[in-house]
Amino acid sequence: MVSKMDKETTLPPALKMRLASMNDLVRMAFFSAARNVGLNFLLYQDEKSEKWFIGFLTGVVGYYSLRGLPMHFFVELDEKPKKVHFIKYNSLEVEKWEFCDSTPTTTKWNYLPVIELAEKPSFL
Repeated sequence: MVSKMDKETTLPPALKMRLASMNDLVRMAFFSAARNVGLNFLLYQDEKSEKWFIGFLTGVVGYYSLRGLPMHFFVELDEKPKKVHFIKYNSLEVEKWEFCDSTPTTTKWNYLPVIELAEKPSFL
């Protein structure tokens, strides 16, 4: 028999949403960041497959007994990117993004940090 305490402390897994491309992930993240303060890209390697993944966590308010449905939007990468401290994004004339090491002072680009995790979280 599962106690009420055990039910409350068990985390349901995040709903995984594989996106079609890195372009889609970057676009979704930057437009989500406008609504969600503190959005970060999470970079991790799956121990079993040894593949690299990058994505971000968000949620749908009002799900799971009004606690929110966790969602993980991600793409699988061919290899670990170089210069991976930030992703910069611009859509003024044509949509562009790239990995970079720093955030120089400019209004042309928007930046979001990339956080490398030591291991894949258990809820993913």
